[in-house]
Amino acid sequence: MNSVALRILLGDRAKYVGLIFGIAFSTMLMSNQTSIFVGLMLRTANQILDAREADIWVMDPRVDYVDEIEPMTDTQLGRVRGVDGVDWAAPFFKGLTVAHTRDGILQQVILLGVDDATLTGVTPRLALGSVENLKQPDAMIIDRAGYQFMWPGAAPGSGSY
Repeated sequence: MNSVALRILLGDRAKYVGLIFGIAFSTMLMSNQTSIFVGLMLRTANQILDAREADIWVMDPRVDYVDEIEPMTDTQLGRVRGVDGVDWAAPFFKGLTVAHTRDGILQQVILLGVDDATLTGVTPRLALGSVENLKQPDAMIIDRAGYQFMWPGAAPGSGSY
């Protein structure tokens, strides 16, 4: 029975090539969709994954996901700090703003605040500068993705920004 099926399959080259092409194309589509899903999940979670110092995140009960900007009140933050076993708690600031490049181009950027005492939440992947620079007045840092977004084609440290 297998030999009959094999002769039918190999007897018509167009059907055979179409079958192999269909299987290869569907396999490529499945792996492509998986990589898109993983990429979206990593981009969604990168703000939480970068702040590795936090063991637990506490949010306002009305917040469904981290991209909703609903800050906790000082009263709520005080209640979290008063829980037994909590060593420290700091608010997480996230906002959208517009940045101006030297070329006059406007780009909307995500602005993340960090705790000024502990520098909790600083991304470990910096394009320029160091975390220690944040202790200076009016300082900021930018990660590699932000740098490439603001100055496409410029290499960090090249002076072309």
